[in-house]
This record gives sequence, structure tokens and C-alpha cells, in this order.
Amino acid sequence: MAKGKTPAGGIFFPCTAAQRQKIKSLAAKCGLGQGEYILRRALGYEPPAVPPEVFFDIHDKLCRILDAPQSPEQERAALRVYDEISARLMECRKQPAAEIIRETTGGDLPWRPSDSGR
Repeated sequence: MAKGKTPAGGIFFPCTAAQRQKIKSLAAKCGLGQGEYILRRALGYEPPAVPPEVFFDIHDKLCRILDAPQSPEQERAALRVYDEISARLMECRKQPAAEIIRETTGGDLPWRPSDSGR
């Protein structure tokens, strides 16, 4: 450990086996460990899922098209497609709290903290 640095503390919480499996599955889809996935979600980010191999094939083809000589209109159109692919599949967006609540509760009930017995 670097001089002057203290280890970060852990955060533990109860969850059901089904909840733990869902967290594990979602984290794996994003290429993250469970702790990192939960941390990003808790901070309001929506980690993108790791794109499938077909994405990389399309990405390579689009890059080859962009590298070839073309009209300014074709280049602008291809760049718009590239930007849309990047935005929808690769960027980590900040997710509004209301959207997270809808996702985690199914939109039926407002989220309530569990009874910690205190």
C-alpha cells in the first residue's frame, strides 16, 4: 500500500440469494466485479454492458469506411452513426434516481430501507 494511504472500508448489506445472483449476473455483463458494480450503481451511474463481439465487427467496418475517401455528406453520416453507437453501447451515463427506483421496485412501490432492528 502506498505511504499515507489507508485502505477503504467495506460496506456489507443483507440480500436474498436471488438478489445476489442478479447482482452477480448484471456485474458480469458489465465486465465488473460485484463490489465495483454496486458502487457505480450507488453513485448513480449505469455501467454499460460489455458489447458483444458483433459490435466490434461493426465498429471495425465503420472505421474502415471512415478511413476511405468520401464526400463530406457521407463522412458526416458515418460519424453520426459512430457517435450513436458509442453513446448507446459504450458510455457510462449518470442515471436519475427516479429511474433507478423504478428499475429496482418494478415501479410498484417506493423503496423503503430494510428494518435493521435498531
